[in-house]
Amino acid sequence: MANAILQGRKLPSTSYEAGSNRGSIAGYFPVRTYSKEWEENERLLSSIRADDLVANDWAAKSATNAIVTNSVGTGLTPQSAIAYQELDMSPEEANALQSKMEWLWYEWTEECHYRNSLSFDSLQALAVRSLVRNGEFLHLPVMEFRPGNKFALKLQDIKPHRLCTPCDKKTNPLIHDGVEITETGIPTHYWICSPRPSNIILTEQNYSSSEFRKIPAKIGHRRGIFHIFIPDEEEKYRGISDLSAGIKFFKHFNDAIDYELVAQIIAASFPVFISLEKNKQELPYGVGFEKKEENPRYFQEINPGSIMYGNEGEKPEILESKRPSQNFLSFCELVLRSASASLGLPYEEVSKDFSKTMYSSARAAMIGAWRIYGIYREFFRRHYCQPLWNMVMEEAYLRGYLNLPAGMDFYKALPFLCNCRWIGPARGYIDPLKEVQANILAIDHDIMTMSDSIAERGSDFDETINQREYEERRMQKLRSLRNPVQDKKQTNLQDTIKSENSEEEHDK
Repeated sequence: MANAILQGRKLPSTSYEAGSNRGSIAGYFPVRTYSKEWEENERLLSSIRADDLVANDWAAKSATNAIVTNSVGTGLTPQSAIAYQELDMSPEEANALQSKMEWLWYEWTEECHYRNSLSFDSLQALAVRSLVRNGEFLHLPVMEFRPGNKFALKLQDIKPHRLCTPCDKKTNPLIHDGVEITETGIPTHYWICSPRPSNIILTEQNYSSSEFRKIPAKIGHRRGIFHIFIPDEEEKYRGISDLSAGIKFFKHFNDAIDYELVAQIIAASFPVFISLEKNKQELPYGVGFEKKEENPRYFQEINPGSIMYGNEGEKPEILESKRPSQNFLSFCELVLRSASASLGLPYEEVSKDFSKTMYSSARAAMIGAWRIYGIYREFFRRHYCQPLWNMVMEEAYLRGYLNLPAGMDFYKALPFLCNCRWIGPARGYIDPLKEVQANILAIDHDIMTMSDSIAERGSDFDETINQREYEERRMQKLRSLRNPVQDKKQTNLQDTIKSENSEEEHDK
């Protein structure tokens, strides 16, 4: 009986409007990419367009700067947090080792750039800017020891456009847009275009494999190259620009503003046309004319417009400029809100217009924006900063700069030894008093730690506490020096008052 029921007639199911060929979306058939070359060309073109927008469009530039400034700012700073309990270390030993590791890191950041022109803070900002603009960034770790340097590890920043498939490897099914993979999709090598200097300049995609460097994804357990992107779809090997969804909005909005500005300039300097019923002999002094065989054009330039004198029978036509329209500002705001939303940012962050916001709306906008900045910061920390910290500490250990407790194996202890927090720029406050009071309440009720509160302000807990301890000692010393002087002054004042009182009594 049960089998008969299970094998019964199939009942009608609900029809999905989104998957049907009827209604207002009957002609809606999205285009899909069915070849590697097609996908590569679209990704490259969107990246080139994003480059152009960031270079020339104020709104795209503002959005990019907002993400870079708030996610990394002047650079993420490590705060070593050794899991000393797991390593059977005392807190004092861990603190001493943490200070040493942080100082070694600082020394490396000053000499980390391959071309010796950027610090690590600047490299971070450059990387995130490329992550927003191109959807990815490429940094090549190079081991090259130089005189006067303490470390050999250097970072070479590479334009993502140089990562591509050589023209003689286009048919290789295991190379996707410059990324060579295994049959199961694991990246193994990266093809970086490195042509020899020449007067003939070709696009990267037109060079053969002899003009490329094949960089391994990993060299042993270390990164061979940092190719970092935030995937927005499964089975992706290259990043797509974060501006891609809003490119049309940014581009057309910029053009609309430009055209309106030109229209205003034309309207402001529109020439005056004066009809003449007689000959040119009656023209005022200073009027010139264009030499033509028939009907010469007479004019008198007056900056910025001009006065034009017409020929016989020509009449002026009065033109009126009604630009911009009454809804132009609201239209601009709508377009800019749409463009900002494509990046996950509030309108106020991109336009820098807070004239219509109150405390509650401004705080809601800031919280929403900081969620986006936090995603960038966490992804950047996990996939770039932390692996670099491990590489620097490994080199420091191998060169003898980092002395570990007796019997400790660096490679076995690496996850606990190289654990650290990364502190970024402060969030900023709309109402500092309310924010600080909220943090104090959260700390008092064990909802937040002091480390979290201090990190929100862009500072390091240990540095802050040590500085406060130093300040307290200094203040106590100043008070101890100040009290005897104050006591002496007060004694002198009391003696003076007593002397004056005794003189008054004597006079009486």
